[in-house]
Amino acid sequence: MVRFFFKTLLAVSFVVLTSTWASAEEAPQTIRFGAVGSGYGQQVGTQVVSIAHIKGFVQDEIGNPAVKLDWNYFTGTGPAINEAIANGQLDFAQYGSLPAIIARANGVPTKIILSGGGTNIYGVVRSALSIKTIADLKGHSVAIQKATILHWSLLETLAANGLSEKDITILDLKTADQLAALAAGSADASFGTVNVLPLRDQGIVRVIYTSQHDNPRATGPSAFLVTEAFAAKYPELTKRIVRGFVRGAQWVAQPENREEALQIWAKSGVSYDSLKQEYAGELLHDRFDPRLDDFFRGQYADGIRFSKDQKLIRKDVDLAQWIDPQYQDAAFASLGLTNFWPSRNRDGIAATN
Repeated sequence: MVRFFFKTLLAVSFVVLTSTWASAEEAPQTIRFGAVGSGYGQQVGTQVVSIAHIKGFVQDEIGNPAVKLDWNYFTGTGPAINEAIANGQLDFAQYGSLPAIIARANGVPTKIILSGGGTNIYGVVRSALSIKTIADLKGHSVAIQKATILHWSLLETLAANGLSEKDITILDLKTADQLAALAAGSADASFGTVNVLPLRDQGIVRVIYTSQHDNPRATGPSAFLVTEAFAAKYPELTKRIVRGFVRGAQWVAQPENREEALQIWAKSGVSYDSLKQEYAGELLHDRFDPRLDDFFRGQYADGIRFSKDQKLIRKDVDLAQWIDPQYQDAAFASLGLTNFWPSRNRDGIAATN
């Protein structure tokens, strides 16, 4: 009898809470999400957003099956997502720092609500060369596409090793041409993502550096954003959606879910073996930390400075006005995760209690 009473009380409480939310804020018919795809035309990516999507965390938090969730994974990555946001075709997006900075500087009204985690960047050199460290790159040619996150990461890494852009020769090439230049021996080194690993497996290049292990500050950052219009019209719904993303990050962080996460991400078209190598020796808890902490803010501040230096933007971006931590803070508190991810300092080192 007591058990029945408590079950009834919980059910009534849920109905009351749901009704209160619904009456205070009418939900849209469709909520549109955008994220980076892997270029294979699959409706899944390799980030937390795909976990929150596939595992149903966001739908569960919304609690209204009549609301359609429209998930879009863009093969055109940042520029395509920027265009979709600017044209009013997306409400939420998760993508890299530089295109988001460019959009914000050009007046696209968004708010950063969570960190999306980092993309590991590899420094590789042709196997025939004796280069062993970043410092050894002095006087050599490095193939990257300028004004991209890889260019930013290269400059950050050179500076951390006492070098500058003047100490190397940059070959401004698109990704496919970079790989071809390395294979042909016309470039000495390159900075890339997981796409350089097949060349390593073929013995064409050696990995001498990874940002995740050697210089976390140079790891490619990303963020979850919401349009200002959606957040203003649906503040409570925005909180629920952010809870869904945080639950996705929490799920990924659990060691027992690691294998399933890799299998989900492999549906993107990126091979399971490449994903396994990408995260080898690393806790997904750390890679997909959603906190908007000093480490995240510092990376975006660096990205803004880089964008200005490279003349990608003309107007400054006020990071303090762009980042809105209220949704993250509410999600952490309600889920009991306030200390689940320790805040990191500017260099990515987690604070110790």
